[in-house]
Amino acid sequence: MSSKSSQKALIAEFCDLTGAPEKLAQKLLKAAAWQKDVAVDNYFTSATSGTPSQKNSLTNLFEQYHESKDEKDKLGVEGVMRYLGDLGVDLETAEIFIPLEIVKAPGLGEITKSGFISKQKKFVASQIKKMSTDDSLFKRVYRHAFFASKEISQKAIPLENAIIYWTLLFNPPGKRWVSDSVDWLQLWTDFLQENWTKTVNKDMWNQTLEFFQKSMQDESLSFWSEDGAWPGVIDEFVAYVKPKLQTSVMETD
Repeated sequence: MSSKSSQKALIAEFCDLTGAPEKLAQKLLKAAAWQKDVAVDNYFTSATSGTPSQKNSLTNLFEQYHESKDEKDKLGVEGVMRYLGDLGVDLETAEIFIPLEIVKAPGLGEITKSGFISKQKKFVASQIKKMSTDDSLFKRVYRHAFFASKEISQKAIPLENAIIYWTLLFNPPGKRWVSDSVDWLQLWTDFLQENWTKTVNKDMWNQTLEFFQKSMQDESLSFWSEDGAWPGVIDEFVAYVKPKLQTSVMETD
């Protein structure tokens, strides 16, 4: 990159995103051939074990989002929303769960200072791009979404909230729960709204992910059996959906 004005713009963007001083930003960008994403990733990757100045930069960045009314070492709702907004995260999609998993946020509107500083090494933007194809990443994000979505004192989340989060996670940039001929997400939410009156606990949340994975591989549901270890809600869903699948096949034929 030969344009000095372009380099200055990249340095400014790097500093805004990381809170790093200009000299360090210039050094890392130059080492990364002026590829901003690579330079930022390298910065956060080395931050935990890096120099005191790097750690201080992350601390200063944390303080920029800290409100006077927040607890000492935590970001509150307003700070979290500003942080996510500055990252360019779409708050209306599953993107919102990526940075929350990365910093191990204890709630949707809360980020601890220790999590913010020690986990920033994972670059959020690159993770968002990988979520739909990286099974391990999606599983981590999915499971943390339950943890972050419930009150600390609770063991379950309201059904209406769970449906909202499933809709976010099972749509881009997450993984779509739609196989060749079946819109599983629509069937799942219809079933729950018509038949389920309880809250959603951790086991139901995690087993839904397991069922999602298997149903995407085998939409005939041959993997399911009455003697299986599936929770009752999955058994009821299978009973609900099988006649609909048979009708769909007959109509296709």
